[in-house]
Amino acid sequence: MWTTIECAGHPRDMGLAQGAAAGAAIRQEVAAAGLSTQRSRVPSLRALGVGPIRGHGAGREFFRHFPHQSERLEGLARSAGVPVDSLLDLHLRIRAGGSVGGLLSRRAALRARATGGRGELKRALLERSLPLPIDGESGFILRESRPAVGFCSIEIGLPWLVSAVAGVNEGGLAVMAGPLLWGTPGREGWPPSLLLVQECLQRFEDLKGALDWCCKRPVEGEQSFVLADATGAVATVIARGRSRRAQAGEGELYIEGGEPAESEPAGKPGPTRDDSVDRVWLDPTARRLKLDAAGVAIEVGLSAEGRIRRA
Repeated sequence: MWTTIECAGHPRDMGLAQGAAAGAAIRQEVAAAGLSTQRSRVPSLRALGVGPIRGHGAGREFFRHFPHQSERLEGLARSAGVPVDSLLDLHLRIRAGGSVGGLLSRRAALRARATGGRGELKRALLERSLPLPIDGESGFILRESRPAVGFCSIEIGLPWLVSAVAGVNEGGLAVMAGPLLWGTPGREGWPPSLLLVQECLQRFEDLKGALDWCCKRPVEGEQSFVLADATGAVATVIARGRSRRAQAGEGELYIEGGEPAESEPAGKPGPTRDDSVDRVWLDPTARRLKLDAAGVAIEVGLSAEGRIRRA
């Protein structure tokens, strides 16, 4: 069964709301990763960006270059009752991909289709398969983000994750992230490339600004992104380590990658070819997200004023 979470206000408030709604799942993920779930009860005057993880390497760059998502992470950790460092460590670990990335590295397919043109209304539709969780994993959630500053959006994410995996905003921009492939483990380097999804959804309404932002932010990872806006334009961003390459797309685009689930037999088609897998569709022109989960269809839209419309 899918969980729907509403987050509104300033970044910390949005994190508090998500942590309150998904606290049990967050604590389960932190414990499964072998990280501390015990939050100190002693008040601290230490700055939020200071500590063994927050003050060095990729953790320091996370707090330096992504302040909104950092504040959201702090609220998320506080409300879920786990240490900020544990939740931050969980975010940094996914850069390694493979089994460490869990659902974020599991095999999935992304598809973009552009229709219309030559006098007709041009329209782009994005589709992503959503791998099903295995025992002990938290599944994807549906999240509504209404920030005090920036664009409202409807998104697919994970209970413990500050960034969305896919979403569409009220300005007419849609973004999907592909699976995280094998990358650099450890705590050094730059923050995970997945953070770009939330940055684009909150800040931009068209491809031009989003692509420029994606190519310049200090992130790293082995990952592909597909973006589209309300004009019907489509583009991809390919992240390779710390470098990124943006490319405009036309017609139909298909990307598939990621690790097979442990339960998937060798040599058999992956879950992306199974009709029973969950899927999400994004329509940036209509500002709509459609989710097909276990045979149940959920459709949510945004008005030009950011109001949620449910089908």
